[in-house]
Amino acid sequence: MRLIIDENLPPRWCDYLAPHGVSANHWPDIGHFGDADDVIFDYACHHGAVIITQDLDFTRMLARRGTRFPSVIQLRVQCPTPENIGPALMEILNKHRDQLLSGCLITLDHQRHRVRLLPLR
Repeated sequence: MRLIIDENLPPRWCDYLAPHGVSANHWPDIGHFGDADDVIFDYACHHGAVIITQDLDFTRMLARRGTRFPSVIQLRVQCPTPENIGPALMEILNKHRDQLLSGCLITLDHQRHRVRLLPLR
């Protein structure tokens, strides 16, 4: 599974995930800083990648487009750093691998996470 870390998150997520065998790229290393969310969304669809973000726009795009991909993990926490929520993200990646590969939206907050299969209805 390949991950795209949105530019609104720290690039050190890539270094955190690598020792766990997770391939991740920070968006500015793929595209350009400031690219429209549609560009990131389309790239993730085309390359079978999962987007990790704090941005609510990706959820709106999933609903508007009605697509099964890309999967999105939305971090709804105040401090979305590996030091703060790294273990919780790893748990999600391991526990919900099949759903992420099939298309889902996962929302992670401080208390829990919620999985919604795509397309959103």
